[in-house]
Amino acid sequence: MNGTPRDHPCRNLNAFVNSFLFSDISMAYFIKKYGIHLGHYIVCYLRNFLGAMLVYYGTSMAFHYYYYIHPRSQKIFSNRIKPNWDIIWDQIKLSQCSMIIYVLHPIVDEILVENGYTLCYYTVKEVGGWIPFVFFTLLYFSMVEIGIYWMHRILHTNKFMYNYIHKTHHKYNQAHTLTPWAGLAFDPLDGILQASPYMISLLFVPCHYGLHFIMIFLTAIWATYIHDAMDFNIDPIMGAKYHTVHHTHYVYNYGQVFTFCDRFWGTFREPDGPTGVKKTKEELRKVFNRRAGKKID
Repeated sequence: MNGTPRDHPCRNLNAFVNSFLFSDISMAYFIKKYGIHLGHYIVCYLRNFLGAMLVYYGTSMAFHYYYYIHPRSQKIFSNRIKPNWDIIWDQIKLSQCSMIIYVLHPIVDEILVENGYTLCYYTVKEVGGWIPFVFFTLLYFSMVEIGIYWMHRILHTNKFMYNYIHKTHHKYNQAHTLTPWAGLAFDPLDGILQASPYMISLLFVPCHYGLHFIMIFLTAIWATYIHDAMDFNIDPIMGAKYHTVHHTHYVYNYGQVFTFCDRFWGTFREPDGPTGVKKTKEELRKVFNRRAGKKID
């Protein structure tokens, strides 16, 4: 599209991916009606919207079955409250509305990459070999992780941004109100701001376009996982048990994939016990004493 794949690798890759979802006739219609550039991005937007729905509903349904329908769910919720359908339906409606605007973020990302405003590259040879490739990949991911941590933290500490952007997502503030369907249940501007470090970091640190694309794709699946309010976790990963603490206590565990940023900047907090399980007065006393540094009898 508009040149050989080598001349426009990102644009031609996007056109190739689009061809799996749209016929040549439909893509030609948009290009003829809106021009080669705008028509291309309209098709990319529609692709992103359809892809977002497939990922959201596909991953959420898989997690939903495993946690709420599979026979093991009886054990999981033997001593805790199971989310009701009113909560799940509210999250689905909010997520669906949010996706309409949220999927514009990858379009802006693609425009910057396609027009050479980023340090994106397409082959290991371009960056100088495998050692630079590994180094810059780790540096890029670290910058993204730090950027998301601080963006998320600012969305809490700035009262205006919290009240008018991030608060919508935090109406799910108890373990039984968190479900895999809550991953995209936010104000679309909230999602765009928290995803922006993926794009901003690309302006300063080289990253392979394929890896960049995969990271953005996996973020949607990760959002499903960390909102399921389950205790399955391998440290130092910022899993669901830590993110549940973020939703119930607000000022802890801002990180996305790892706990490193929270540990370094003093906002990390361990769960008080199994997620969603109501504690006895004696258990609460022990938790209070432990946090106060007192000896536990």
